[in-house]
This record gives sequence, structure tokens and C-alpha cells, in this order.
Amino acid sequence: MCMTYRSIGSTAYPTIGVVLLGGIANPVTRTPLHTSAGIAYSDSCGSVRSETKIYADDMTHIYFNGVESTDDNRSVRRVLERYSNVFEEALGTPTVSYSSQNFGILSGSSDAGAASIGAAIMGLKSDLDPHDVENDLRTVSESAGRSLFGGLTITWSDGYHAYTERVLEPEAFSGYSIIAFAFDYQRNPSDVIHQNIVKSDLYESRRKHADEHAHMIKEYARTKDIKGIFELAQEDTDEYHSILRGVGVNVIRENMQKLISYLGIIRKDYWNSYIVTGGSNVYVAVENENAEKLFSIENTFGSKKKMLRVVGGAWHRKPE
Repeated sequence: MCMTYRSIGSTAYPTIGVVLLGGIANPVTRTPLHTSAGIAYSDSCGSVRSETKIYADDMTHIYFNGVESTDDNRSVRRVLERYSNVFEEALGTPTVSYSSQNFGILSGSSDAGAASIGAAIMGLKSDLDPHDVENDLRTVSESAGRSLFGGLTITWSDGYHAYTERVLEPEAFSGYSIIAFAFDYQRNPSDVIHQNIVKSDLYESRRKHADEHAHMIKEYARTKDIKGIFELAQEDTDEYHSILRGVGVNVIRENMQKLISYLGIIRKDYWNSYIVTGGSNVYVAVENENAEKLFSIENTFGSKKKMLRVVGGAWHRKPE
């Protein structure tokens, strides 16, 4: 006789773009229009995370941070329905509810939330192909694969099909820290970026450059050239935001730019490299030996600091 469980919990970590994504094929599949890359992050004890619980219920309810959602602009309900047979076999009913809670996430919460769903589903049925699950999760977040697989990943995409490959384990980054400088500026929703960047005359060249950057990232990963990865990420950040400014989307605001300029001065004393994605954070990679020095700078131009590290993929707990 098979044991029937009532719930399963999972954990996933948010992500930072390394080769930044701009443009999706359509709002339903959220297939990226070009290749991108990213890393999963948390703090030293893994407390920056997304926690998910999927449990048997009479009706489907969806909660984000304790508040019930209609799920109008997300696809969590669709993913749950897609795996109703898995829930029926493991939990005794095809009808489940979903609850997700974020802890300390600066950006990349939708990536982590989506990946935690996948981890829970695969915890109930271990023979599922993770890449098939990833494709379903992409309807929730176009970058779900980054958080699902963790470490350094590349999401290869031609605009029609996408596939995430982990190219470097988190342990390869053990000699480096990432300090996040979080500003109070209002975040640009990812869809604002996706919808506007494609209007640029430079967009087709951007797609080609992103693919080239991803291949370079894979080569750097092969040789474990961590500085090379982060330096290319900074180059990619500069190109990406230059194009965004050209279509009227200004992510790097005044004080963020002041910090970036200051980082250039600091670089004369010790190596660092920055990334800015779509939010109001400046992520700065630095060797561990200089991490405290950077963390302790007095003038942060109004930002708050958080010490981060590269971490692994999403995982599930034992069903209950």
C-alpha cells in the first residue's frame, strides 16, 4: 500500500544576471529572445531565500508572503494544474494550494519562487526531467532555470526554445564575495524592460553580443576564471543599460552612478567588478580578502549593504 502525503516544502535562492536578459518571445511562455546567464545567491548562512509549501486542499489558493493572490499576472495556477496527476498520486488529490514566503531577497524573487515550485514537484516525482519542469516554470519566471539549477548557469535561447545549463558549481566562487548595495529607488518591472529594449535599433546586435558573451562565460567557467566572468558581467551591464537609456528606461539612477564611479577609484587599490540588473541594486564582486574593506566603506551614497555569496540550486524537504 502506497503512503499518501499531504504536503511538501522546498527552498530556492534568488539570482543575479551575469549576461543580462532583455526581451521575451511572448507573455505566456516567457521564452527569452536571446541567451543569458546568471548566478544564484544568498548570504553566508543561506537565509536569503524563498520558501514554498504545496499542500492538498479542497480548492486551490495561492499565497505570496501571507497574502492571497488572484494570480492574474502569474502562472502558478497553470503550473499546478499541469502537474495535477503528480499531486493526485503523491498527495491523494489533484487539487493543491501554494504558499510562498520570501526572506531577505533583494531581487530575483520570481526566479526563486518559480524554482521552488519545481523542486517541490520533483520531490514528489523524482523521475521527472528537470529541463521539462524548467520549461513549465518559465511561464512563472523567464529566468527560473538559474534558480532551479544554481551556481553559474547559461540559459541558451534562440527565441523559440530555451534550455538552462549549469556551467560552474558554487564552490568555484568560494574565494569571492558579492556585496549588494541596495538603493531606495523604485524598481523597473521586468516587463517594462522587456517591452522597451526590443524597440532599440541596437537590439539585434545586443542579441548577438549576449550570445557571444555567454560563450565567453562558458570558456571562463571551463578554466575557472572567476575574475574573467565578473569582468565580462560588468561589460555586459554597461552595454545593456546604455541600450535601455536609449529607449527611455533609466535603471541606474543618480546615486547608483555615483557609487559606480567611486568603485572605479577603489579599483586602483583592489579589484572589484559591478553588476546592475533591472532593480535598484549595485552588486559588487570582490575577492574575500578585500570584502570587509569594501563592506566597511563609509560613503555608500544612501544605500544599504548586504554580504552575499554564490549558492546552489533549489531543493525540497521530505514530504509530510
